[in-house]
Amino acid sequence: LIIMLIIIYMRFILSDNMELAHRFGKWHYSHDDGVRTWTNGERLCLYFGYSIDGDLEELIAGDPNNIKNANGKFCVVMLWQDEMQVFVDYFCQTKVYYNTRNGLTVTNHLALLPLTEHDIDHKSIKQFEDGWNDDARLYACKDSHNMEYMQKWNRFSSDGTVFHATSSIPQNCMLEHKGSTHINRIHYTQEDNLKAFETKLDWGTAQLEDEIHRCMEQHSAVIKREYNNICSSVSEGIDSTLQDQYFNADTRIMYHPQGEGTLLELPPKQKIIQQYRDKDLDIKFDVFDVRDVGSITSNNTIDPMLSYLDTVPTIWQVNQLTSRPDIVMYGQCADEMFMHVPKFLLARVPPPHRNRYEDSYGGRKSPARAFTDPYNGVMLDNWQMSFSHMAVPNLYNRDIENQTGVQTASLYADRRIFNLVHRVPADVQLSSMAHVRPQRNILHNHFRFPFATKQKDGAGYECRLVLKNLLTDTLNRVI
Repeated sequence: LIIMLIIIYMRFILSDNMELAHRFGKWHYSHDDGVRTWTNGERLCLYFGYSIDGDLEELIAGDPNNIKNANGKFCVVMLWQDEMQVFVDYFCQTKVYYNTRNGLTVTNHLALLPLTEHDIDHKSIKQFEDGWNDDARLYACKDSHNMEYMQKWNRFSSDGTVFHATSSIPQNCMLEHKGSTHINRIHYTQEDNLKAFETKLDWGTAQLEDEIHRCMEQHSAVIKREYNNICSSVSEGIDSTLQDQYFNADTRIMYHPQGEGTLLELPPKQKIIQQYRDKDLDIKFDVFDVRDVGSITSNNTIDPMLSYLDTVPTIWQVNQLTSRPDIVMYGQCADEMFMHVPKFLLARVPPPHRNRYEDSYGGRKSPARAFTDPYNGVMLDNWQMSFSHMAVPNLYNRDIENQTGVQTASLYADRRIFNLVHRVPADVQLSSMAHVRPQRNILHNHFRFPFATKQKDGAGYECRLVLKNLLTDTLNRVI
């Protein structure tokens, strides 16, 4: 049986046990037009993405070991006659599956695997079913019980799947096949973070801001050279607003959930929209009814292993665009880079002084996002070690890319700048954590964009029905 790929955008599949369109050594492979190839006869590479520091193909054509430490956003598969290596970038912005039933098959599109009902791991699914029963409480999005349930799914689905013999390549790792298949650790993000927190740069905020701006400007120039139709998400508050300034994006998208407890979080987004309109720039603003999030999930997801359930609105928006983007810019890594979420700030603030920072985070006054002390009035010991764990990036981009088939990247996913705020003096760190000062200053000084909303905006919604529809409707379309 010859399996041919439907042209989606950037899908590939390689196998030593399936008949596919092309062959190299013992490997059969197929890919669509969004995946490029390079070969010197002895080695064949399938790849997409870009390198910040130079041409990605030149990097691939050189020493194969160079790709391990490359800076950028990419997925690279290297084939020899009977060997394979698979790399994704340091910030793991592409999700790649591998199936070890009857040999080895590797793909970035789960539906290309020849999965059947017999491959479903029903035991894995069952551990989540009680959370979406009709009599289960419809938790607010930030309710501790709901958060625990969602985090359990996130941990499971990041590397695992609900199919036997099928996993995804974990963060910090590569896949290697030399006679047998192994997942090898090649990066140490938490250790890199810890080293940064323990090694200080004697920089003031101006020097920090200038370096971040220089790198983001150079990074964006690479993306604008490589891609034509750029879609910029501006739903993530100051993170995406700053990132968007570096692009004359073809499309800007923003969403807001309409449901109980979300109206108080809408005015900050309206302010951003008005600021863009004042500059004669358009944002495609969509409101989705939280009550329909289940059907929205069913109609817009193609893979049940969506780890970050709150990316569904962005996936929905990208899928309904009339002009398909070449790349989506999303704000992954900014929270961890600038440390502007409560768990960072309050870990450094003595308990008696924590309440003074209650207004440092926008949108916390709604019932769904009440301000609470994450450390229950206790001073956190060994903050550097805790911070190194907290600063490991959440992998939103690979979920959006996986579900839409559109490459997804972030200017904050840059090894040159990711750890800079972690290394500056405590007063500069505090200004970032509490007041997003570096980002505000870059917006004002380089783009004449006074950020008018609260410091950290957001709007939550209940994700229980997202998971239910992923593991029913979406799952059934994969097998």
